[in-house]
Amino acid sequence: MKKGTFEIVPGQNIEIDPDHSRLFFQYLDYRDRQFKAAFELLRTEEQALTYCEQMKVQVSKNVTQLPGYYQASKALIAAVTSVATIVCASKGTQLIPSPQRRCAWLTDKNLHVTARNLDGAIPTLTNPSIVWEIKEYWGKTDGGSKMSDALYECNLVGREIREYEERSKSRITHIVFLDGRDQWNKRKSDLMRFLDIFHQGLIDYLFIGKEVETEWETTLRSLL
Repeated sequence: MKKGTFEIVPGQNIEIDPDHSRLFFQYLDYRDRQFKAAFELLRTEEQALTYCEQMKVQVSKNVTQLPGYYQASKALIAAVTSVATIVCASKGTQLIPSPQRRCAWLTDKNLHVTARNLDGAIPTLTNPSIVWEIKEYWGKTDGGSKMSDALYECNLVGREIREYEERSKSRITHIVFLDGRDQWNKRKSDLMRFLDIFHQGLIDYLFIGKEVETEWETTLRSLL
């Protein structure tokens, strides 16, 4: 790429503008710096639970019958939902926490339905202006493919929202929350890709770990 070409397979190259190539390598350096800062924001499960205790928020667990499966808490979901509930109440706005159905938008004969259920929507599941996804992993294992699946899911949701916005001339805020220091430490490449899709514009706000404590409330108040 530094020579102005990108090899697809041996003998087949795509010509690249040298300015684009330089910009790409500048971005990689920038992302490396951002990754270090992002990783320091990730919390342990104990830290996430402590924050919920301070907020006096009840935390449920992921319950499964699989033998040996770690019963992880839903600390990030509890914190995100609690803050959103407080802010929406103060603004007189509805909130749909943990939707059991998909979001749907219909504007000037343009229809879009999300590929999956999301983790929160404001004000309703019909034409919401703000939606979010939460990806928290607290197990002590190596993480596995579920981390890559989380990336693909957020990529898909974000890309479809952007395409719908272009067709309908509407505006939707897509937010993603990440946490779980131990497991994301085993899937650093996936965490880097989350930074990529954020900078691609497929995510409007990417809150990592401690930022749910320091940035989420202020951001949501400004959005509403």
